[in-house]
Amino acid sequence: MKKVLSLLFIIPLFAVILTACGNDDNKKQDGKVTINTTVYPLQSFAEQIGGKHVDVKSIYPAGTDLHSYEPTQKDILNASKADLFVYTGDDLDPVAKKVASTIKDKNKKLSLQDKLDKSSLLPDHHHHGEEHEGHEEHEHHHHGEYDPHIWLDPKMDQTFAKEIKDTLVKKDPKHKKEYENNYKKLYKQLSDLDKDMKKVTKDKKDHTVFISHESMGYLAHRYGFKQEGIQNMNAEDPSQKELTQIVKEIKDSKAKYILYEDNVANKVTETIRKETDAQPLKFYNMESLNKNQQNDKDLSYQSLMKENIKNIDKALSNNTKTK
Repeated sequence: MKKVLSLLFIIPLFAVILTACGNDDNKKQDGKVTINTTVYPLQSFAEQIGGKHVDVKSIYPAGTDLHSYEPTQKDILNASKADLFVYTGDDLDPVAKKVASTIKDKNKKLSLQDKLDKSSLLPDHHHHGEEHEGHEEHEHHHHGEYDPHIWLDPKMDQTFAKEIKDTLVKKDPKHKKEYENNYKKLYKQLSDLDKDMKKVTKDKKDHTVFISHESMGYLAHRYGFKQEGIQNMNAEDPSQKELTQIVKEIKDSKAKYILYEDNVANKVTETIRKETDAQPLKFYNMESLNKNQQNDKDLSYQSLMKENIKNIDKALSNNTKTK
């Protein structure tokens, strides 16, 4: 009798296990490589290189400001379920570091920072630095000792694109030719962006661009201009003393434009607008997309960078200089 009861229990349990396994198989019946990424440029590169053979998602919700985003345990668990997790690196993205630490299989995560010489990473100078009056520290993540906004540099992105392509080829060798061709097309377009940046920054060495927060460090470093952030790299609002100094710098330099990022909450931008004659221009730091952008099927890293370059050109055309 006991044997019969045991069998009655084991058979349904075995059926449940088989069903669960069957469900997992169904998820991959299309043969696509599932990829989770962090910032939008990595999502865009993976989609362009992988084409119809990949299913790519960013772990960041629409409109996320990474300086205040804190993933839940569920977010972290979901992010680790893909065939591949692609992120900039432990030193560049503390949120992604948490996710990556839960993935024990090294073949299921790709830290792009590992392919770079560490000397190419820019330090976080913490520009509005020493005073913290009025700063709400607990609301912000400090990026660490390095500037995280490396994805805005098209030359760095060529390295990232190659690593994504190489990893896809290893995971899915039967589509190697398509991945190689897609990568070559992307590489060429990134080269074109580099040429465009060189063109608009020619003869603009040490000219200044004012921006809502310091996200253009890698662009400024590579192409020889200066950025002045209203907020520092960690998106902390300046103290009243610092704000007064920023307003004075904008007025003294006769800057006509300030670049603003729509995903970075900035309480002081209205003050800047009221106190100066500088006009707002959009800048996409691409940490995440807003809901409208997520629904735009024609959107890409390249299309957003072209808009950025137009507005950098406009801001630099004023020949603004600061001390």
